[in-house]
Amino acid sequence: MADEAQVIYEYSAGNTISFKTDDLMIAYKRLFMTITSRPDGKIYVDDPGKAQRTFSCNSIISGATLNTLNTVQTAAITYDATYPRLTTIYFAGATTITNVEVALIELKATDQGNGFWSVDVTFVERVV
Repeated sequence: MADEAQVIYEYSAGNTISFKTDDLMIAYKRLFMTITSRPDGKIYVDDPGKAQRTFSCNSIISGATLNTLNTVQTAAITYDATYPRLTTIYFAGATTITNVEVALIELKATDQGNGFWSVDVTFVERVV
């Protein structure tokens, strides 16, 4: 079993939702990178250095927290240079990633009973 990670999502100043998960996935994508094979057999790489991360995980949250998350995501979110963001991602007690501007692009919720929900969330990093 993987170490538990904690992902803290701040959707507006001081308003956060915390996801505890043991299946955090972080995918890195190099944007605008091109690889060209030339007739002379050489390979040329053009990389402007722009990268984007996708963060996804599953977590169990309360119905009240899901209601807040649902309300926030169905409202008109203002995206600016600060919010929404992943303020902190803790890996096994150590902070390793902080203040990543994101958009929550996917939210799936499954009722677990007793007022709890299993949610799958996917966040995509804003690239400037």
